[in-house]
Amino acid sequence: MKVSKNELTASLKKAFEALGFQPGDYYDAADMVVWLETHGFDGFDRLLAALAYLNTTAPIHADLVQEDAHNSVLDGRGTSVLLCGSEAVDLIRSQVIQGSSAGLEIINCYNRTFIIERLVKAARRNFAFIAYWRQLDYCVKVSITAVSELPEYQTFKMIDVFDRQSLRIFCGPDLEAIEKQYGEQLEFGTLVENYPKAKMADCYRNSVEQGIEIDQALWKTLDDLVAKILVESTADSRAGAGD
Repeated sequence: MKVSKNELTASLKKAFEALGFQPGDYYDAADMVVWLETHGFDGFDRLLAALAYLNTTAPIHADLVQEDAHNSVLDGRGTSVLLCGSEAVDLIRSQVIQGSSAGLEIINCYNRTFIIERLVKAARRNFAFIAYWRQLDYCVKVSITAVSELPEYQTFKMIDVFDRQSLRIFCGPDLEAIEKQYGEQLEFGTLVENYPKAKMADCYRNSVEQGIEIDQALWKTLDDLVAKILVESTADSRAGAGD
C-alpha cells in the first residue's frame, strides 16, 4: 500500500508517543524515519529493528559522561538514536564557537543511521558535520557541508576496529576546519561504495509525487500503537466529563 509523506509522519508521531516518547522527541523520531525512507536508506527496515527494542522497554535517554571544551562522550545506555540523536547534535552544536570545531562520541547506542536526518537539519543553520560508525564489517562515513540539503554517504573498509555500538560526530563551520582539527580521527580505508546525492534526490521526489510504499503489516503495527493513544485520550475525556 502507498501513503503520503504527511500521513506517514502523522502516524509515526502518534506511534512514538504511544511508546512513551515525550513531545519533541516523537516529532524528531518521526522525521528521522521519514527522511531515511524517502531518501533511499531503508527507513522502514531500520524502524522495525528499533521497534523490536522500543516495544519492550521504557524510553531511555543518554547520559553525559565526559565533557571538555571541544570533546564530549554520551552514554546511550543501550538506547536508539531515535531517542538520543537530537540531544547529541544539540550538544555538539553548542560547543562550536567562531572558527572552531567540536567532537562527540555516543557509546552504547543503536540504529545510528537515523542520525543523518538530524545532521541534515542542523546543517541548514550553517554548521558542517562529519559522522562515522561501524556497520557490520564496514565503516560508514557521512559528511555534509554547511547549508547543504543532502549529505555525502560513503562506506569504507575497516582500518581501525572500534565498538559496534558507537557513533562519532564532528561539527564545525566547514569541513576543512573539522578535518584540520580532527584529521587523525578521520582516516578511512579503501572506499567501498558511494551513494550518489542524485539518487537520494530522485528517491525523495518519487516519494512525494507517487506516495511511499509501506508493508501492510508495518502499517498495522503503527495503527495498533496509534490506537493506544486514542483509547487513552477517550478514557481521559470521559474521566474529566462534568469537571
